[in-house]
Amino acid sequence: MSTWRDQLKPATFRGVPFFVDNHETALGRRVHVHEFPQRDKPYAEDLGRRTRTINVVAYVLGPDYMAARDALATALDAAGPGLLVHPYLGEMTCSAAECSLSESTAEGGKASFKIAFVESGENIFTTAAESTSATAVAKADFASAAVQSNFERRHSVQGKPAFVAQASAGIFGKALGGIESAVALVRGAASKVAELQRDIDAQRRELVDLIYSPASAAQALVGNIKALVRGVAETPEDALSLARSLYRFGADLPLIVPATSSRKAQAANQAELVQLVRVAALAEGARAAARVEFDSYEAAAAARDELVDGLTDAMERDGLADEVYDALRGLRSAVVRDIAARGADLARLVAWSPAATLPSLALAQQLYADASREPELLARNRIRHPLFVPGAVPLEVLADG
Repeated sequence: MSTWRDQLKPATFRGVPFFVDNHETALGRRVHVHEFPQRDKPYAEDLGRRTRTINVVAYVLGPDYMAARDALATALDAAGPGLLVHPYLGEMTCSAAECSLSESTAEGGKASFKIAFVESGENIFTTAAESTSATAVAKADFASAAVQSNFERRHSVQGKPAFVAQASAGIFGKALGGIESAVALVRGAASKVAELQRDIDAQRRELVDLIYSPASAAQALVGNIKALVRGVAETPEDALSLARSLYRFGADLPLIVPATSSRKAQAANQAELVQLVRVAALAEGARAAARVEFDSYEAAAAARDELVDGLTDAMERDGLADEVYDALRGLRSAVVRDIAARGADLARLVAWSPAATLPSLALAQQLYADASREPELLARNRIRHPLFVPGAVPLEVLADG
């Protein structure tokens, strides 16, 4: 029959043996007591288990005890934690915190140690990492605010001929029409669509007043674009699609030859309006892209390239204000870093041709060993007849999906 003595283990530290007479081990929890006025019982906040300290009275003895003493002293002085085999508690990783050695002629051939072992855990520290998506969103908001502020300073029809104001009103109206057209691209929230349409209708009625108030005009246009991308769209993918529709706004506007001071003012106002819409749309596109869970490296790269191209075009405009340029440059860098960080390890798209005409369910099982991914295969390749996916016709599939 096994007894408690049979369960004891030979004591060692870092592989050096010693004997143990007795030990004490501190147990319990780390508790911070909160005491409150007029309350009899305090609140004891549990902060985790107490540091486990094992106080051991150890010794070595024998004719060659000095060699054993020196070996144990060396093990106790060594840097870092080591493996302690405790006769009663078993194996644990500990550091020797406080140690004392005693010898006497009365107990010749024996060296005694008082050792305080401290249980050692993993060297884990809190780490800080940049959220590239949050940075991209912050840079997008900054760029949107910068271009809006710039428009308020630079766009002006005060004291100009009526045709200058009419030209700006026409571009403003065209921007409203572009926003209305974009709504049809997705199946958005009906209440948000109706709210946006009411705002657009009201702005059309007040077009002249808005044009003569650059701050109100900028607030209205940027507000419409934000409502379109953030309110109407129900998914990040839809939001990105809506923003994308305005990246090239004004590309079909006629070139204004600044032959007179009035025409020069008209050309400058046109440029400011186009820039306002484009940058606001690019900023909202960057915000949306930061929330999109791209399903392939190619999809991430396409969104990145599209945004970078649009931002680069905006940055290359003649006469661009320094603060707008700096904001666009910061946004472009943030977009590249964010999509690179989130898209680097995504699966790649490859072309693959089925050997024979098969149902899409069978192809999904064959490709991914997961028939539930059939909708992904259908959507990516716009397959019209799921039961008859033709053989020898290339399909886009995820290489390591």
